Amino acid sequence: MVGPWVHQYPHTAVPALRIAFLTEMMKSWWDRWLKGTPNGAEDWPNYRVWMLDSAPPDASAPERPGRWLAETLPSRRVTERVLALGADGTLGGAGAPDRLIRTPQTLGAAAGEFFPMGLNAEMPGDQREDDAYSVCFDLTCPDGLALLGAARLDLTLTSDQPFGLIVARLNDVAPDGASVRIAHGMLNLHHRCDPPAPLTPGQTITVTLTLDQMAYRLAPGHRLRLALSNSYWPFVWPSPGPVALRLTSGALTLPVHAGQAPGWEFAPPEPLPPPRLRTLSPARETRERIIDAISGFERLRLTSDSGETENPDHGLRTRATMTEEWSIHPDDPLSAACAIRWTQAFTRGDWSVTTEVEATQTCDANTIRLQARLVAHIKDAREPPETIERNFVANVARKHV
Repeated sequence: MVGPWVHQYPHTAVPALRIAFLTEMMKSWWDRWLKGTPNGAEDWPNYRVWMLDSAPPDASAPERPGRWLAETLPSRRVTERVLALGADGTLGGAGAPDRLIRTPQTLGAAAGEFFPMGLNAEMPGDQREDDAYSVCFDLTCPDGLALLGAARLDLTLTSDQPFGLIVARLNDVAPDGASVRIAHGMLNLHHRCDPPAPLTPGQTITVTLTLDQMAYRLAPGHRLRLALSNSYWPFVWPSPGPVALRLTSGALTLPVHAGQAPGWEFAPPEPLPPPRLRTLSPARETRERIIDAISGFERLRLTSDSGETENPDHGLRTRATMTEEWSIHPDDPLSAACAIRWTQAFTRGDWSVTTEVEATQTCDANTIRLQARLVAHIKDAREPPETIERNFVANVARKHV
């Protein structure tokens, strides 16, 4: 079962395609395979997937249009379509490209989170700014295009450095220019072989990159775009120096779906119990992208405050706050830096525990530097005993750390 959910369970996650996940698990696994109940679960299709339809970009989408498909993999409705990267910037075009991939270190601002958890602009946003800095190849889809599976990209490249990254995004471009990320993939070019090895500057290499799985249907009149870059901050930590990759040939292999397949219908999610926690202060989230017009530095700053809540059963109050800052200069990969501070507080009456975590990551040409600090504060109104009763069983020496 594959849906477009963030990193949550399918009965509570967004976008809102919530299903009876707990009932589904009970029927398809616990009842059938642990209890031996003959409920026919073994006859269900082995791949039930939500195929997304074209929609405007929204990094906080509460729902996504589409439909459930019931497929059996490998699907007879999927065929491979190979499209050369044309000299004119089209997918399937004639001639070999001769394009230089040398993107700013700040490319990736619309990437979203590695593990999105909710609706705080954590999903990928409009890709058109990142597209503008990328090397792009487009395919016009007058009748639309359905895709199911993982695209494969074969590239012939040379690098001017012994290291480098290649990042590929497949995007759905609407007639108004809005660009929605469908799938993406990335490769540290050291890992083009096993064991990993540095590149020889100027030497031609051929690499294969497999993108993420996708189930997506482009609307008629939209374009499918392949966008190539060699940076994707802060999703990927940058190379240890500026890199220029020259692309001399390539081909994209697409898993094209026939567009027609049996549907599937899940039961709606089980009703959740009403929230029992009492809210003492509201939650608040911010996500700011800040560009210094003087220095050129770009910062992504995130703040999160869970708000304070109280459990009425035993009076425990909890609150968590977090700040993240990711900064980099568009011309300097060694300026990459990340700083995170996370505080959690638990109180009940006169007792309280607070933990503070501070972590930073920076780099130079040869190393990535990590620093972390954890401090726990404990307050207890109860006085420690001044006497210890002899029980004639054991005397335990206490060591205060």
